[in-house]
Amino acid sequence: MANYIGIPILLLAAVINATVMPELRLGNGTADLVFLLVISWALLADVRDAMLWAVIGGMLQDLLSIAPLGTSALGLVIVAFAADAVFGTVSRGNLLVPVLVTIVGTGVYQMITLLLLRGLGLSAVSIGQGLVYVTLPATIMNVLLILPIYRLMGAVHRRAFPIRARIE
Repeated sequence: MANYIGIPILLLAAVINATVMPELRLGNGTADLVFLLVISWALLADVRDAMLWAVIGGMLQDLLSIAPLGTSALGLVIVAFAADAVFGTVSRGNLLVPVLVTIVGTGVYQMITLLLLRGLGLSAVSIGQGLVYVTLPATIMNVLLILPIYRLMGAVHRRAFPIRARIE
């Protein structure tokens, strides 16, 4: 039952990504709240929960964008799985790992999305242009937001899984 807490959180984040975040740009890049929530949950919860959040968040994000359904979900699943595989569950007090995962993860996620869109003929942006004009600014924006979001999701995780949180 506690896993379903993510659906309204991810839905709200996807709506904000589609409506408000395009107005808060750094160059051509913007922060991705769904990405940040999924990364946070991947570091706080077990891999099954993270995969569920990645699929749901990615699908919601794609439903509200022009990307084909599953594009964001694929990128989020890969990044969340890799974060969990490399770091496992991370303490809510750890502030270094979320920043590192955000920096690397943003690049990987953006590359996957760009390659899929180029492969499907839906984007004419070159890899170099995408990295410089979209990924770099998006990484900066994501790094600015990861710590408050990670702390907030730590509080949500503690409430959703109270027994497990006390053991840590």
